[in-house]
Amino acid sequence: MTSFPTKPPLSRRHALALALSSALAVGLGAPASAAEPDLSGVTLRIGIFEDVTRDAIEATDFLKGTPYKIQWARLNGAGPTVQALGGNAIDISWGLSDTAAAKASSEDRQNWTAQNAPIKVVALLKPLDEDKFSNSLIAAHKSAGIKTLADLKGKTYAYNEGGNINALALLGLYAAGLTTKDVQVRLLTYDATSTALIAGAVNAAPVTRARVADALADGTLIEIARDIDVGFPGFVSVTARTAAVDDPKLGPAIGDFLNRLARYLRWASSRPEETAKSYVKTQQLAERDALAAARAKAVTLIPVNPGSPGFEKEIAATEKLVKAGFYPRPVDFATVVDGRYAEQILSGDKAPTN
Repeated sequence: MTSFPTKPPLSRRHALALALSSALAVGLGAPASAAEPDLSGVTLRIGIFEDVTRDAIEATDFLKGTPYKIQWARLNGAGPTVQALGGNAIDISWGLSDTAAAKASSEDRQNWTAQNAPIKVVALLKPLDEDKFSNSLIAAHKSAGIKTLADLKGKTYAYNEGGNINALALLGLYAAGLTTKDVQVRLLTYDATSTALIAGAVNAAPVTRARVADALADGTLIEIARDIDVGFPGFVSVTARTAAVDDPKLGPAIGDFLNRLARYLRWASSRPEETAKSYVKTQQLAERDALAAARAKAVTLIPVNPGSPGFEKEIAATEKLVKAGFYPRPVDFATVVDGRYAEQILSGDKAPTN
């Protein structure tokens, strides 16, 4: 009988190194292994802002075979979404403003800390072509006589409170040396803002590019300034309940979803014609306008861990937003981010998409 040599006992230092290595692997979202929990009984509740978001990804195979169930929730605006996260109605939001968590912190009695923040940004959605297709912009109706940000003075100016559109609204005014006292503010919901602008019910508004792509193409709306023109990164986020991220089963489910989302977004960004079909279906756009909307919505998923390019841009934008009055008091963006899924996001973004 062949005998095999026994392994020498691990030194205390070696054992500690292995333990730390395992802990880091779990925290960074290591590939699935037999030690990972059974997720068959888990339901991941995902909030979205537009029906086209769900329709487009479900038209592909990227969410097929998830070891957990997905429950979708259609929400309208940053405020209701933050409430849904804080009230344990959803686990993550795909598309929430990257400013929403920091704003909620600055509006609380005391700023949140990294230890007690109830919601955290776990990933950023970066426009594929920031110069040509910035995520959002300030636009004016063609009849309003507005050509520059300075021309907003005295005009009706619409936005919804709490999220990136609100932030862009204030940054646009700040860049022109104006405040909300210099315009006629109209507070509308996220869905109603673009509709009112296209109809000419308001003179100008910050809007998501994909929602007004057809009106920009036919000249009904005029582009006044892009988000990046006024110092806004143009990101949106995937934001999660901190308790969900820390949950031994929901946490891994979120990591798996982010890996799939990164792969899907990389695939969709190179195939706008495929994504355009969902815009035709859900928003009843003409094929040409649907293609423009799909290209405008093309994004990739990037990590938000400290030191990453996205994180550094967020820090700079946070300082400017304090000056513009969006945050009622200074806030540390680092306290409302969780970078533990960086590896899963990066591996998904680099995965073959054919």
